[in-house]
Amino acid sequence: MVPEMDRAEFLSWLARGAVGAVAGGLLAQSAASADPGASAPITVLSGATVIDGTGSPPMPDTTIVLAADRILAVGRYPDLPGLPAVRTLNLAGKFVIPGLWDMHTHMAQAEHTFPPLHVVHGVTGIREMWGFPEIHDLRRRIEQGTVLGPRIVLASSIIDGPPGIWPGSTVVSTEDEARAAVRRSKHEGADFVKVYSLLTRETFTAIADESRRAGLPFAGHVPHRIPVAEAVELGQHTIEHLYGMLLSTSSRTPEFYAEINAGPVDPNAQRADRARMERAAADSHSPEVAAALFDLMIRRGVWQSPTLVVLERLATGVAPGRPDDERLRYLPDFLRQFWQQRTGPEPDAAEVTMLRRNFDSRLELLGAMNAAGVGIVAGTDAGNPFVFPGFSLHEELEFLVRAGLSPMQALQSATRNAARCAGLDAVSGTVEVGKHADLVVLDSDPLADIGNTRRIHAVVCRGRYLDPADRERILREVEAAAQIEYPALPTGGLGFGSCCG
Repeated sequence: MVPEMDRAEFLSWLARGAVGAVAGGLLAQSAASADPGASAPITVLSGATVIDGTGSPPMPDTTIVLAADRILAVGRYPDLPGLPAVRTLNLAGKFVIPGLWDMHTHMAQAEHTFPPLHVVHGVTGIREMWGFPEIHDLRRRIEQGTVLGPRIVLASSIIDGPPGIWPGSTVVSTEDEARAAVRRSKHEGADFVKVYSLLTRETFTAIADESRRAGLPFAGHVPHRIPVAEAVELGQHTIEHLYGMLLSTSSRTPEFYAEINAGPVDPNAQRADRARMERAAADSHSPEVAAALFDLMIRRGVWQSPTLVVLERLATGVAPGRPDDERLRYLPDFLRQFWQQRTGPEPDAAEVTMLRRNFDSRLELLGAMNAAGVGIVAGTDAGNPFVFPGFSLHEELEFLVRAGLSPMQALQSATRNAARCAGLDAVSGTVEVGKHADLVVLDSDPLADIGNTRRIHAVVCRGRYLDPADRERILREVEAAAQIEYPALPTGGLGFGSCCG
């Protein structure tokens, strides 16, 4: 180590001699704009193998320099200066990846349990799919640093057609009501408009048009009665849960949608019939129809958010109650009880077999989408029965690899791709100079086995380094908070008796 210097000299040294750093010009700007008297801590992570999320090969023996909430340098520094206020951590043998995003979550308003569970499992960003006022307030407090939690991209209220699947959602019956709901979403500070299953063609089209006027993306469920290609043409930004994809890639697609439009309004009223229709669609899959749809999605920049974890749970046909699951101790009592209730009649063995076959068909379809180049982002639908915040994102990555993504592609679905989808790729998603200081330190190589993302040594969230002791302390605090936390949640629509959220 060379002799110690003060913070301003250290930053200037980095700007002048950042050998191997990415985007050195941006580093110089950071150093030039730094306040010499500022107290923002500097953290140096040295010796790790960095998998930066860009798709570049892993970089062994690499140093990352963090100042507050920014990455200042990434590269090799054999003569790194000493600094009295610096925290230097030797991570030789470890692997550093970007902080992970879960692009489909719920119940962040359970602030003492859900947000910290995301963070300790390396999920430093979430897309929260129902924008309650409490979550807007929580997001402000997280940004202020008074609450530990992930970065939050926040939906509007769920906008659905009558009668509405979830209690408390915004139900619209006319074009004027649909447009007003979008304008209200804009006024309330939503990052995007959340569309849902029972919207009619009239109201869905109005939402699409008004969202363009408001400058907001719209995302969520492809409405029950609308083929995926039509939703894509109207500009839907993300398609959640692979909804409509089996039906829309069949040689019999027009026939299926004619039947749907002749049937009942509520898809939950005929769940078994819907599952059988999806089985018939999978059995009549058309590679030509699928290729045309995938090409359309790519040209329109539409992302697929498959939420395989919750679909796998649904494929069992019933809420998979496991009272001995040790993760339950981190959740509020009301939710533990709710999860272990069966919200509908148990299907017979033949139906369960069909549901599982449908799940396998979705995996195959997702693999084909990925091979074609459709953008895929990782999400879990955390909050649904036995879809645990934080924990389940790692399950999702494993399902994505099972569907045919490479470990690197799966990792990018929760890092680079997620940030691009959220419109935050300038500041998130990769380990590069100028990006937010959100990182995960792993004990083993995730490219050798995607399951190694579970082997977390430490998490960096907004520049704060959470070592193994910190993570254990936070988990203890979450477990204690779970005994007393009772947030107001619209659980009436949550679970296996209804669509995913």
